[in-house]
Amino acid sequence: MKSVFWILLLALSACTTMHGGGGDDRYWLRSEAPVNISDGSSLLQYANYVRNLSPSERDREIERQRAAFSRDRSDFRRLQCALALAAADASASERRTAQQMIEPLLDGKHDPELIALANLLNTQLIAQANALTASSAQQQFQKRADELEKKLDAVKDIERSLLRREKGKL
Repeated sequence: MKSVFWILLLALSACTTMHGGGGDDRYWLRSEAPVNISDGSSLLQYANYVRNLSPSERDREIERQRAAFSRDRSDFRRLQCALALAAADASASERRTAQQMIEPLLDGKHDPELIALANLLNTQLIAQANALTASSAQQQFQKRADELEKKLDAVKDIERSLLRREKGKL
């Protein structure tokens, strides 16, 4: 699922028309990035930028994006903040917050490029949640199987003990 996400991110980054509204403080862009880069391409590069941050740097970036979103409640800032929250090492609550942030973009009434990115991010967040649920279920299943195996071993020990006693009486 991760490889599909990054392939789609790279494919969407080929866009190069400027839509505006994203702000001029695009510090995450490489110096060789085109001057007239679309919001979608800029956000794809931002996702890559966030992916490479250390946990402490990512925490600072999340706070920066929350502050920026509180000042400018644009679709661009909404999606940018959600991308910061949805990094690979994000907690479950951060991923839920990211999903809640992009929910308004999923209604189809916004910039099509940003809607596509919001749908992509939403799909990734759902897949991560499903994977965590499956992993948790697998861990619970394994724990239960281990408990049952211990009980079975205890029953076998009791049975062996009874057989030894029976042989001793004969």
